Amino acid sequence: MSTLEQETQLSPFQRYLRTHFHQDDADLVQLQLEAQAAGLPAISIGPEQGKFLQLLVALTGARHVLEIGTLGGYSGAWIARALPAAGRLISLEMNPRHAAFAQGQWNRLGLGATATVISGSALATLLTLTPAAPFDMIFIDADKETYPDYLEWAIRLARPGTAIVLDNVELHGRLVDQAAQDLPHVRAMQRTMTMLASDPRLVSTVVPYVDGLAVTVVRGREG
Repeated sequence: MSTLEQETQLSPFQRYLRTHFHQDDADLVQLQLEAQAAGLPAISIGPEQGKFLQLLVALTGARHVLEIGTLGGYSGAWIARALPAAGRLISLEMNPRHAAFAQGQWNRLGLGATATVISGSALATLLTLTPAAPFDMIFIDADKETYPDYLEWAIRLARPGTAIVLDNVELHGRLVDQAAQDLPHVRAMQRTMTMLASDPRLVSTVVPYVDGLAVTVVRGREG
């Protein structure tokens, strides 16, 4: 759902919060408009989640961030802007056209030295990222049927204290809709949520932003 479409569905309080705390600046507005003009799917996160990611980078002191699912580079822009001078964002994107668009936008925003897209299958790329690990923060916003695998890989590429964020865990209500439980992406998200809730390596919660934003931290050895 595009930011413009989200605006029409906001409550008065949500609109107030967006105006005062979560508003896109001119560069991010341009990124979204150019993504729309280029025909990219209007499914990026909104400014609420973007600001949350920005704050999470600052709160955790993250310097090395992995993003699974780049799309047009909007979420990556929020993350990269929050990183320190020596920070680095690696983002994985299946669609080469989307990857090229995102990298071009980051270059336009002066983030090209900080944020890099790797195009191709995320699962195949994750196999190659062990030398770059551990990551301080990992954001997952990609194909939902592969979320259980993405989460497992995120844990492998993490360290104690790494924050992992997963978008769209509510699936627009389908997660708890009994009529939707046989859908493959719903079954995959159910497995993901069970893992978040019960895996002893993790401590997790869900922030009710738009479509559910799960946040988990990798435990230390002492648990």
